[in-house]
Amino acid sequence: MKATRQILITTILTLFAFGSVVYTSCKNKCGSTTCQNGGTCTDNICVCPTGYSGNACQTGWSDASIGTYNCTRSNCIPAVIGATTWISAVTKDATNGGYTIDISNFDNSNTTIVGTIDSAISGTNRITISPAVGSYGINATGTFTATSNTINLHFTTASATGGVGYTCYMTLVKQ
Repeated sequence: MKATRQILITTILTLFAFGSVVYTSCKNKCGSTTCQNGGTCTDNICVCPTGYSGNACQTGWSDASIGTYNCTRSNCIPAVIGATTWISAVTKDATNGGYTIDISNFDNSNTTIVGTIDSAISGTNRITISPAVGSYGINATGTFTATSNTINLHFTTASATGGVGYTCYMTLVKQ
């Protein structure tokens, strides 16, 4: 009778242990990795939402670009009078910290503009800036290269009357 009871208890404990292992492995398909920033686990891989990358979706596309920059404006048509160098800051935009940035003091104007960063292709991210609200509307395209900590933009502004203001190139080098 004692032997039967011992076998029964051993069998129940073995089944419990096996069931716990199976339950845990089904519950956490990404092993010890927890998908962040809204990522979901599919086939043991975190599938990241737009704007994030990394094995746990921990890195925002904009993360490497955040910082303070020395800026230079050049090749403006028509020529722009005023300082051609200044300081700007790049921060995560509140609407989506993964792939949108704010560039303060854009073109030395005390204006903050919002840019969108696309995922890196060979270490270089594409940046797009759409028209801002108001008379200083800006369209820009360019790149951010993490290895050189540099943003290169080609931009066009709108005049106060809605026409084209000027077109320039701008280089931002992280301090």
